[in-house]
Amino acid sequence: MIYPSLTKLRTFALVAENGSFRKASERLHLSQPALSAHIRDLEETLGVPLFHRTTRTVRLTIDGERFLVRTRRALDEIESGLLELRDQAELQRGRVIVACVPMIACHVLPKILAVFSKRHPVIKIQILDVIAKTLIRRILDREADIGLGPCPEPDDDLEFLPIARDPFVAVFPEGHMLANSSGVRLKELVRFPLLTLATGTTVRRDLDLAFEHQGVALRPAYEVFQQYTLGGMVEAGLGVALLPAMSLSMLKTPRLCAVPLVDPEIVRDIGLIQRRDHAHTPSVRAFLQAVSDSFELAMPASRRRGKRKV
Repeated sequence: MIYPSLTKLRTFALVAENGSFRKASERLHLSQPALSAHIRDLEETLGVPLFHRTTRTVRLTIDGERFLVRTRRALDEIESGLLELRDQAELQRGRVIVACVPMIACHVLPKILAVFSKRHPVIKIQILDVIAKTLIRRILDREADIGLGPCPEPDDDLEFLPIARDPFVAVFPEGHMLANSSGVRLKELVRFPLLTLATGTTVRRDLDLAFEHQGVALRPAYEVFQQYTLGGMVEAGLGVALLPAMSLSMLKTPRLCAVPLVDPEIVRDIGLIQRRDHAHTPSVRAFLQAVSDSFELAMPASRRRGKRKV
């Protein structure tokens, strides 16, 4: 089926609204012969007459009246869409969907939001606080514009830009013999029951790699899925928890002591995760600028320059 152009639909609507070819041609800055040709072509495309014409009047046919209702609706939708896009381009409206793992949402995201909301108060931010695996799925399925989390497993469809570093710490109960140390080695910790997050989490992945590189077996006494669960277990004297420093505020108990891991130091990168082929809206670009300014990053002019393929 051949579809009529928007120009011809707008011409038809103006002739119908003005009841005159002359007035419509004046509004469109189009000659009357050219305007008549548009209406004729439209009628030929549709296969029905749209107007009753006399030397003095122009009146819609029944088919023309029905078609005018749909034409006005279509033109209104298009105009609304154009206005919306213009407003987005001028940052007068828009939305950014950010997927973020909970511990990052506590530490990194508020700093970014404070900068962004001050600059662009009318742009809405939707936050999806999810676990790392769900974050990656949301990004890959285009359900989120940007992800904030630890560096994911290698994937040709993703790119990662580090924005902060998160060192691991050993979490002891108050009074533990190592609680006041300036640093603790992994090989010292294996003397104590170890508490970790479960296999399959990014935190556990990083710990497994670190222990493997040291030639030390990681055999947790307990492993759980939530950081705050580990806080209660440490406080109860069940062992020593190994966690990123950013997660400490989620342990929900003040009677703990965190000591940096040294020899080796275990640090993971926290950053922006996005699809390589995802086109940025003006709102998303503004959010990325807020990230850059919040962490004093030199955001690359090219999206890929300076970023790490993951």
